[in-house]
Amino acid sequence: MNLIDGIILLLLAAGAWQGYRRGLICTAGGLIGFFAGVWLAGRYYLPFARFLGERLGLEKLLTAIFIPLCAGIPAGGAGILPFMTGMGPGAVDPSGFPPPLWEPVIALQSGLSAATRAHLLAGAVTKLIAFFIIWGCVTYLTGLAAAVLTRVAHLFFLGGLNRLGGVGLGLVERTLAVTVAVGMLTPLVFSFALNASGSGVAAGIAKAWRTSLLIPYFTKGWNAAAPVLQQFFHMI
Repeated sequence: MNLIDGIILLLLAAGAWQGYRRGLICTAGGLIGFFAGVWLAGRYYLPFARFLGERLGLEKLLTAIFIPLCAGIPAGGAGILPFMTGMGPGAVDPSGFPPPLWEPVIALQSGLSAATRAHLLAGAVTKLIAFFIIWGCVTYLTGLAAAVLTRVAHLFFLGGLNRLGGVGLGLVERTLAVTVAVGMLTPLVFSFALNASGSGVAAGIAKAWRTSLLIPYFTKGWNAAAPVLQQFFHMI
């Protein structure tokens, strides 16, 4: 186990504890909010990312920041980098889901210039930010509504039963949330590492990601859900 595994275990434990504190009704509402948040984020993260990137100038700002990062690798690719040693053939799959987030990896393998790679990396980060903003807002608002229902439910249900059910649902909700986070963050982790010549903090994170005991299970869950998610995720 490494630091990433420890963080995941803490997140799962926090989800169970939060479910205990919030109770069954509130946690069930949070689970509904989770699915609604992923659905709405998948539908609208690309249009929202265009707003953040073009209207607010976020993509231009990030591109300027990332150009020095991407300048370390010449056009034509990076070859086998240190953090990739021992990785299986499918460890970094640029055909993964969702495709817009894998564009920086494809750009590196295609031999595009550092400026182009920086622009694509900035776009991928902007899309990721847009996704998590929408997902977080929907989940938060749904949680507020569920909290009101929980207060009403306390008048009719035993507190202990409500809390016990909340533990189970809280763990389920947090497991699903970590699965989505891992699926969305994986292309970004490897994009940063590849465009940074496989050295430094980015490569260290990518190596920890690769050697994690838990990440592969969440990745399998994400890949299993991908055919369903493709039905409502905007791809372009």
